[in-house]
Parts: sequence; C-alpha cells; structure tokens
Amino acid sequence: MKKTLLTVTVNGNEIAFVKDRENYFMHWGEQGKPKAIKKIITPTGKIPSQNSAHKQFLEAVEATKTLKFSKL
Repeated sequence: MKKTLLTVTVNGNEIAFVKDRENYFMHWGEQGKPKAIKKIITPTGKIPSQNSAHKQFLEAVEATKTLKFSKL
C-alpha cells in the first residue's frame, strides 16, 4: 500500500516522499500528477532505512531549489 510521507512544492513542481511496502520512492511532477518516479536505494542496491531515505529526499529537494525546470 502506497503512503505519502512528505510532499514539498518547489517552483510549482511537487516532490513527494512515498513508501510502498518496504521501498521508498520520490515522485516528481506537477501538483497531484507525478511525471517521474525514482526508487531510493543505497549505493549497494539495498533498501535504505527511513532516516537514510529521508536524507536522500531532502538532498533532492535542495538540488531542485537550485535547478530551474520549465516543466517536468
């Protein structure tokens, strides 16, 4: 079951931190309409802890603030 843990809107684009069973994902796109989904994994390909996945999500949010997207 998918559960949205956190949603951040940057420059009109929405980034959501989602948990689906044991996996964590980042959903990118316009508000309410994800255009891209990225699975969060460790460098070795394993499922990260929630703290590690959350840290990667916050790093992606910070990167989005410095980059400019016309439309995802």
